[in-house]
Amino acid sequence: MMPRVNTRKHTSQSAALLRRLRIIVPTFILVIGTGTLGYLLLEDEFGLVDALYQSVITVSTVGFGETKPLSDSSRLFTIVLILLGVSAFTYTFSILGEFVVAGEFRGSVRARKMRSKISGLSGHTIICGYGRIGIRIAEEFNSIGQDVVIIDNNSSVTGHTTRSGMLTIEGDAGDDQALIDANIKNASRLIASTGSDAANLMISLSARTLNPDIFIVARADDENNEQKLIKAGANRVVPIYRSTGRRMAQLALRPHAVEFTDIALGDHEIELSIEDTIVQAGSPLDGATLQECTTPEGSNYMVIAVRRKSGALELMPPPTTALTANDVIVVFGTRDQFSELESLTKSPSD
Repeated sequence: MMPRVNTRKHTSQSAALLRRLRIIVPTFILVIGTGTLGYLLLEDEFGLVDALYQSVITVSTVGFGETKPLSDSSRLFTIVLILLGVSAFTYTFSILGEFVVAGEFRGSVRARKMRSKISGLSGHTIICGYGRIGIRIAEEFNSIGQDVVIIDNNSSVTGHTTRSGMLTIEGDAGDDQALIDANIKNASRLIASTGSDAANLMISLSARTLNPDIFIVARADDENNEQKLIKAGANRVVPIYRSTGRRMAQLALRPHAVEFTDIALGDHEIELSIEDTIVQAGSPLDGATLQECTTPEGSNYMVIAVRRKSGALELMPPPTTALTANDVIVVFGTRDQFSELESLTKSPSD
């Protein structure tokens, strides 16, 4: 497991620094405004421009002479104003120095560019938790050219992914704001892959609330939490230990079958793949049978399952199987064959 660091402290320090930066301009306006008003009240010969000019050159300590001779009371007021101006400048430079030295300025610019790129995405996948499992998930999506946004609250992890050019949000994925920053409203999928079932449950609940149509896959370390995750909004739950145990057993019992599956699904040099696509209303497959819609060019692809819009799953359906809108076809074949099938499932208006 990747090391965890206390990012809440880092985030609160950054927020406090930004709050201090925001009061610099109001502070100078207050000091100069006070100086202008003071000179207007103390010097009858000063107009607004004279008072403002005298206030600015006093606060900035540029060393220009007085615009007009000052009374003793005005000189005392000037001393106070100089001290206020020097204090304001000292405070400003200390904050700016801290801001630059701490790298906050560069980080803010980088984060702004990152948010701009993420806001322009559509149909992307959000991966919550960039541990050992999250890394493998991201690699799989990247290998097929799918846009991915990483959410993790470990600053060392997000620093690495950002430097690697990956779209990254640093924060708690269970927090609505982190999901909003990841452009969840335009995302197609979310994968909750953190090592905490409680965190994955909260992520699923928040994601489902923010985007009712998003497809959510959640990791579960404890099988007892599987139903809880589904109730929280996950479409699919992967019990890590049960899935790992089943795979190890299959490798021992049917090594050649598992090897073939691994090649078909994981070797990108061999153009075999298992894909699924939704039959859209008005498409050539809507209301037709598999046999009727098989073209000569696509006669080699194999439909291995059909999931009905009711949720029922039909395995190895015969060619006479009738399809309707919103059915999902699961196909085994080459990626070119799948592209052809996809064209048959789309409505003419798309």
